[in-house]
Amino acid sequence: MDWSSLPPELIHHIAGGLLDTADLDCYMALRAICHNWRAATDDPTNNMDRRFRPRNWVMLDYPSHDKDTRVLVNTETARFHVRNIPMLRNYYVVSVTGDGLLVLAAKEAPHAACVLNPFTGYMVRFAARMRPSVTAAVVSSSSPLYLIIYCTDSSKLYRANPGSKEFVRYKKKYPYPLVRKAVQGCVAIAGHQNVLPPLPAVVVAKIDDLMTAYAEFPDNHIGMAAWPGCFVVESAGETLIIFKLENRRMEVFKMDKDGNTLEKVNSIGSRAIFISNGSRCLSVDATQFPSIEANCIYLTPHLAWPCTEIYHLEHGAQGLMSMAMIKKMECGDNFLIRSWMVSCCLRTSPLYL
Repeated sequence: MDWSSLPPELIHHIAGGLLDTADLDCYMALRAICHNWRAATDDPTNNMDRRFRPRNWVMLDYPSHDKDTRVLVNTETARFHVRNIPMLRNYYVVSVTGDGLLVLAAKEAPHAACVLNPFTGYMVRFAARMRPSVTAAVVSSSSPLYLIIYCTDSSKLYRANPGSKEFVRYKKKYPYPLVRKAVQGCVAIAGHQNVLPPLPAVVVAKIDDLMTAYAEFPDNHIGMAAWPGCFVVESAGETLIIFKLENRRMEVFKMDKDGNTLEKVNSIGSRAIFISNGSRCLSVDATQFPSIEANCIYLTPHLAWPCTEIYHLEHGAQGLMSMAMIKKMECGDNFLIRSWMVSCCLRTSPLYL
């Protein structure tokens, strides 16, 4: 059978199904089959249409073969892609958004910002100079497109569109700074249409109350954005608030669908969550990663920390896993997968300025 002669309507229907299920990598593979199949499908290489944006992809820190090659892994399906990206020779990888877009900075002065879709190759170039110390970023699907970054040196959010001369402080009048943690926890991936999704004020007040109750020194003022014991994480479409308490205990709360209440939960099902004090948080489907335990929280405070703390939500058991132990125990397709995920959460922007 000549597969290239299949009706264009059928090919278009199949391709649409792949996009509907977030399989952008499979969509690109389908288009690569032959000229007729490319002609029957929409070209994703010349725009940042929301349909053609990756979802649930992270880039691992370790180059696979050379400086042009990177490993991408899907946190929901565990699919791996080794992609050769020659343009990285001219850019620093500053951050990776919650859906898998690469935020870059040109190596040559003035170090202009760029956003790259690693699957389609489409790049949005910005006139603004990239700021240093970026640990989290989100890209809107609005028109014009906005790049919003969180910088640890100032603990502030900044934004720019492609025509902006510089990144300006994000001036949306949220009555709280907790939105910074939302960006780091990838909560923003569900709110492309609004650039950033606001957390309901009533929930923020309850989070603040819990922070006060759980703080080691409750009489002291707690800065919501700075306190390292609180993490806001997007996990399988839900917003979770995680508190790290004394004696390595963890408490997890879930925001309800209406965003009005917080409910304490003792299980996150098949999910595993990786958190760190300095950068982003990450939720994965543990059923797809044999070396990762479900219903667990993995915490590595900072890059120099020698161990990863593991907290089992079901029975409250705690453990420590050193990187040396991980390397000794793991092999095969999931070789170093836990250290990869930890590294992904601890990623810091290059010191190019």
